[in-house]
Amino acid sequence: MSILLQKLKKRLEKVEKHREKVRGCSPLTDGWQTQRYAKKSRDWDVLAKEKNELLIKIEEEQLKY
Repeated sequence: MSILLQKLKKRLEKVEKHREKVRGCSPLTDGWQTQRYAKKSRDWDVLAKEKNELLIKIEEEQLKY
């Protein structure tokens, strides 16, 4: 396994751990229209995009071998 592939998988694990922290953000638990809710919601969106990008890169890297 290449070093790049290992780094991508490690970054994917970190993203998943962080997503677990912000998972379940809802107005009921964090309050409606609060900064805390907005931050968790933004983090969720950004991390989801990053996860998809990492999965694509991992797949491309695996196809090389």
